[in-house]
Amino acid sequence: MSKGAGGSLPRGRRVRHELPAIPAATDLPPLEAKAQRVLRDLVERAGGRYDSRTSIPIGHLDTLVLLLDAWGRRHAVSRPTRLYFSGQPGLWHALDELYPLQGPNRWDRLRQAVISELEKGAWRRRTPPRGIAFDITD
Repeated sequence: MSKGAGGSLPRGRRVRHELPAIPAATDLPPLEAKAQRVLRDLVERAGGRYDSRTSIPIGHLDTLVLLLDAWGRRHAVSRPTRLYFSGQPGLWHALDELYPLQGPNRWDRLRQAVISELEKGAWRRRTPPRGIAFDITD
């Protein structure tokens, strides 16, 4: 997955000085603070924020499904019978805003697992199987 809004390196990668600071948990709403804790755990298990080529492992899906659902709904447009999420900004932003990585493509496997869980519920992909836009119903 290409990460358009990234750093100066290919595929959205950033040099160390481009990497944003991790937001203070005290400045985050409760769901985001909890998600940040689980993201920290997953990232540390994969070698940390810097220079690792290791994908972030799949885990803590219960919390991350809640996070991406809320984030997607916040960025969706209201339609008569549903919400429409265009896929922009990309769902990886929800993760990277809470725990920025030097290589944001490391989120891909985890993001895909969370999307699979969302699709078991109210999320419907507009152009399967790899489309980025979704209809979200209640």
